[in-house]
Amino acid sequence: MSDEKGVFTISLDTELAWGTFDKGNVERYEEAYRNTPAVIDQLCDIFDEYEIPATWAIVSHLLEDCDGDHSDRTSPDLEWVDDWFGELPCASGMDKDLWYAPWLMDRLQDCETEQEIGLHGSTHMQLGADGCSRKQAEEEIKAAVETLQAHGVEPKSFVFPRNDVGHVDVLQEHGIKAYRGVDDRWYERGSIPNGVKPLLRFFYEAIRGTPPVVEPVDRDGVVEIPGSQVFRPSYDGWQYTPGESSVARAKKGLQRAVETGRVFHLWFHPFNLGHDIEQDLERVEQILESAANLCDDEKLACLPMRKVVSRKKYRL
Repeated sequence: MSDEKGVFTISLDTELAWGTFDKGNVERYEEAYRNTPAVIDQLCDIFDEYEIPATWAIVSHLLEDCDGDHSDRTSPDLEWVDDWFGELPCASGMDKDLWYAPWLMDRLQDCETEQEIGLHGSTHMQLGADGCSRKQAEEEIKAAVETLQAHGVEPKSFVFPRNDVGHVDVLQEHGIKAYRGVDDRWYERGSIPNGVKPLLRFFYEAIRGTPPVVEPVDRDGVVEIPGSQVFRPSYDGWQYTPGESSVARAKKGLQRAVETGRVFHLWFHPFNLGHDIEQDLERVEQILESAANLCDDEKLACLPMRKVVSRKKYRL
């Protein structure tokens, strides 16, 4: 048992259709996107019930209505999309309910347990991709930070779209203190072909493998907090893994954090829970209840990402 208290942190990639518009498969998740406001509302209630703070990494354009004019921005040269700004949801005529959420800030700030509002980019641009220059990353992060500042929030935490890390130095220049790193699994960080990774992910989920606990790492003035586990939804094939596998794995991760004094970092997208809301929210609640009990017993600290940075010693 470590002399240092372990940490539980949870980050939420909050994006609606901004997360998939460039891949051309918005329709696949449309029902879940439409259910996401109800999911977020119920998540806030659960976080309040168990007094758990989370880091909500939001695509800042969710807060902005627009006519699709982004003439002041430079499109990245990405192989899978011809014109980034021409295909944005607000430029392509997509249903506003799928990309515009002006209610979001009020709901998060109304939580009794203070929630951290961080960033997931301005337009969900994949900053680590070939074809995304430093100039484009600078424009994307600057726009995102300025949007939150206009709502009275100074963002300190960042989640890279699709966990594709790039241009970390730009985060530091805009006051960001922490970002979520790639999950600390050998097959996520190694040179494993992308086509093989889903099979390995499914295998570890099926056997209820214990997720890693992590240590924050200093990356030139910005602290990387690697992921430990993504909560798998009842969709996209994950419904074929043994029931409750994500719950069982998370409880193992929490216990390992207690034993080692390290960080257990859980994450998911709120829309992931929009396919089977009742079942998946009940499973998330089981995890939060376990974490809250460990915090009540003073075996664990439940912190948002920005407070993980200020509390933990981290590797240089």
